[in-house]
Amino acid sequence: MLKRIAVVAVLAIVGAGCHWLAPRPGYGPNLGVHVGPPGAQGVRALDITASDLPAGTQARTTVWRDHPGGRALASGTTLPLHVDLDMSAIGPGVHRLYVQSRIAHHEKRNGFAMLDGRLRVNQLQALGSHNSYHTYPTPGLDAIEALQYFEDPLDVQLQSQGVRQFELDVHVNIDPAGTFSVVHIEGIDEGTTCRAFLDCLNTIRAWSEAHPRHAPIGVQLELKNADIPVADLPYRPWVPSDLDTLDATIRSVFTGHSLLTPDDLRGSHSTLPEAIAQDGWPTIDATRGKVMFVMDNSGTFRNWYRTGHPALEGRVVFTNADPGDSDAAFIKRNDPKGSFSDIQSLIAQGYITRTRADADTHEARINDTTARDAAFASGSTWVSSDFVVPGRAFGTPYFVQIPGGTPDRCNPINTPTWCTSPMIESLP
Repeated sequence: MLKRIAVVAVLAIVGAGCHWLAPRPGYGPNLGVHVGPPGAQGVRALDITASDLPAGTQARTTVWRDHPGGRALASGTTLPLHVDLDMSAIGPGVHRLYVQSRIAHHEKRNGFAMLDGRLRVNQLQALGSHNSYHTYPTPGLDAIEALQYFEDPLDVQLQSQGVRQFELDVHVNIDPAGTFSVVHIEGIDEGTTCRAFLDCLNTIRAWSEAHPRHAPIGVQLELKNADIPVADLPYRPWVPSDLDTLDATIRSVFTGHSLLTPDDLRGSHSTLPEAIAQDGWPTIDATRGKVMFVMDNSGTFRNWYRTGHPALEGRVVFTNADPGDSDAAFIKRNDPKGSFSDIQSLIAQGYITRTRADADTHEARINDTTARDAAFASGSTWVSSDFVVPGRAFGTPYFVQIPGGTPDRCNPINTPTWCTSPMIESLP
């Protein structure tokens, strides 16, 4: 029944647009109307053009929401016309935009567009865990303060702790199949809740399939070689072909439409930044139940991964890129205080970012919340911590959760004022 209602609604919208744009006496060619993706505070750019007229043509243009006539949503006196639409005033949902320009006193032109106000993937802010597989260090290592933290199994984090973004350190095994392991430091700090990369993926998949209405889950992969080679370990250095195997391994677990990939974002555009600027990320509703993978590394690993795939064509993982590069959609900024304004700018431009609320257990030991608070205020898409559960911070009250206690919330930088956390995710 719901599908039938949706189909009827779409047909009604299409019919309204066709009627408004139908040729009629006294009307010239239709106007071009393009609605941009959400920017700062969720503002949407509306651009109205007439390709056959010179720039600066006098034209009294009026934009109406949902019904032509009545109170104007926006207006202007020349073509082309650029308008910033305040989505806080317009409201959620899908709206019809009717546009009419009066040119001189003898010609009218109409334009029509859909304004899809549904929230996008980059308009959420979610809680992440750092080294999400890590167990408490073994005797001998337990004296190293930076290692004195542990995480519960991935499905427990998803179900009970509101975590929606993970970090996995991935190493290549010495075996003919080229499988992967998830540990922190080869031969040294190897405590893990899911040593086999496939086990980590299957744990996430099982929880996701049991909760298909969840907002997209992020999995950040740090591809690691041993800093100091240790003899007789079952690992070897990465080579470029391992990245193809990595993609195939992920696709073997997350099949069908369970992945959000660079191709899904890029669509018909030539680069990811072009897609973000012109059309934006998919809606949260369209990506519920999906998982997206991003790469922690830059440098050599990113270069290998992009070879033959400059805009990540056919790839699974979003790279940690530089703004404006053809593969740029995800950007890591781990220092929320030093990169505060940069993160805010990246979020306003439509990128997805990850930052850290704490590092090396330092903030937790002294209950220093300044980095945590800056991380949330920056609008970073994912805020990662070693302390997502209260009572684990060495006797201090330090821990990290999304303000309001939900797994995700409305991003403070790029969502309209009507956004509420249940619009992003409302799970029992």
